Amino acid sequence: MTMNSETNPPINIRAHQAEGELEVVWAEQESQWIPYRLLRGRCPCAGCVDEMTGERTFDVDQVSDGIHPKEMGFSGNYALKIAWNDGHHTGLFTWKYLREIGDEEESSSD
Repeated sequence: MTMNSETNPPINIRAHQAEGELEVVWAEQESQWIPYRLLRGRCPCAGCVDEMTGERTFDVDQVSDGIHPKEMGFSGNYALKIAWNDGHHTGLFTWKYLREIGDEEESSSD
């Protein structure tokens, strides 16, 4: 999928607890399913990515199988904020970054 520098907000986001996945529906009626474990492991916050080097300090391999969102909300009209059941709550997933993670998941499933 080709991505513009501007990514429009999704028209719907659903947490599917039984499946352990986040469903993101984009304006073109395309759905992406992102496993919670992948999403938590790709958190972009300063606690998960070294601010000076950009090196990831927390990765998918460190995420428990039982990870799931406790709360989700919007940060303005540009990002999704997720509070996880492991106590982590500082990552902001911009629409562009959420789309990149969804694209990464789609390409790894092919």
